[in-house]
Amino acid sequence: MSTVETLDQFYKRTNQIIPAELLSLSGNPSHFNVKERSYCSKVSPYNRRDHYKIFLNIGNGRLHMATEIIEVDRPALIFSNPTVPYSWESTSEDQKGYYCLFNDSFISPDMKKGLERICPLFNPAISPCCFFPEDAYPRINGYFLQLIAELKSDYEHKFEVIRNILKLIIHEGIKIQSDVPAPAQINTSDRITLRFLDLLERQFPVDSPANPLKIKSASEYADQLNIHVNHLNYVIKSHTGKTTTQMISNRVVAEAKTLLKQTDWDVAEIGYCLGFDYPAHFNNYFKKNTGLTPAAFKHQS
Repeated sequence: MSTVETLDQFYKRTNQIIPAELLSLSGNPSHFNVKERSYCSKVSPYNRRDHYKIFLNIGNGRLHMATEIIEVDRPALIFSNPTVPYSWESTSEDQKGYYCLFNDSFISPDMKKGLERICPLFNPAISPCCFFPEDAYPRINGYFLQLIAELKSDYEHKFEVIRNILKLIIHEGIKIQSDVPAPAQINTSDRITLRFLDLLERQFPVDSPANPLKIKSASEYADQLNIHVNHLNYVIKSHTGKTTTQMISNRVVAEAKTLLKQTDWDVAEIGYCLGFDYPAHFNNYFKKNTGLTPAAFKHQS
């Protein structure tokens, strides 16, 4: 089974300074970055990543993935999904374009909503490589130039602007692939993973204190999928590098952050909505995963 490369490890491997927010000891900090592909190693490690990545790729190469090798011989958008291991092998000296990378904490619920099934960034069953026509290049290249400009700006809400630009890039990929038929077959473990991810995402958003989470544990998800929990755990761990419980926990924490910041519900109500019978249990769970209490997170700037 492949290993998982973290953001810290990526910056170290590419001889870049680790951004300050990733050195924080509190929880899982939000991170976004965009760079020119001015340097590209001949072959990158074959790994999963703990983050998302979008390339504007100019230069020939091979994308090695879990079940296939894609020959990239013309400009393309390439979407890296954390659940799928891959490696890039350059086959031409001239490697240009851009890449941006970001983690789960950077993704707002609005950015992902509605795209889970149709975007290769979030759906591992879709081909990650989108070859675009020549006349689309100026527009797509312009999006990456905008990302660079916004990241350098002092605008207070620049990351919201960046998320909107990312959605434009994502939709470019969706439009490019709209005429490409879906894969005729996927194997059983792929199907289980997709069904689990779909079921997990359908539990959210939590829209009312009167409508708490109904499926909370790995065994409950296994029951819904009509498989043994041990088999579910094995498949999810094999495909994502994370346990079923970790996947559920990450999504619950992301929803907790959204509710703490965007609603006026008190901490006890939010904890109850997310399946915690006692506020103390929610406090301990949230602090273990983020380094902050729910109250401290809610009131931080």
